[in-house]
Amino acid sequence: MKLLRFAVLPAVIVTCAMGAMLAQTKSAAGDAVRKTIEDHYFKAQATGDGSHLKGTFIDEGRMMWIADGQLRTRTSTEYIAGFQGKPAADEASRKRRVVMVDVTGDAAVAKVQLDFPDTTITDYFSLLKVGNDWKIVHKWFHRAPKAKS
Repeated sequence: MKLLRFAVLPAVIVTCAMGAMLAQTKSAAGDAVRKTIEDHYFKAQATGDGSHLKGTFIDEGRMMWIADGQLRTRTSTEYIAGFQGKPAADEASRKRRVVMVDVTGDAAVAKVQLDFPDTTITDYFSLLKVGNDWKIVHKWFHRAPKAKS
């Protein structure tokens, strides 16, 4: 019985240590995905300057959403070109946050919430790690207008 206990204890310790190392690696990758979104997507949103997204969205990427019950799409290039070059008039009252990041190896998904005075937008991103950088492959979103008070 003592021999079994001494054999099981090291196995438990090794398993816990490996789990902790995996969690730290996954956390570092998750932090890198969050940083990509915050440093590029949030900055473009806040400034109205799409140049913050160049090189972060892959050229072949797409943005998708539903409008009037129909699927709408736009290329990443079209999306970036649509920025006006200046902040929105209500920028001071807009809030943005990364809600969730899930990373597996070199693939990730992120959920982002944009809380604007008249609408809440929930964005979903698929990302891939290309070299040392996380790139946004696709973006899809849901827009929920807020009730007028």
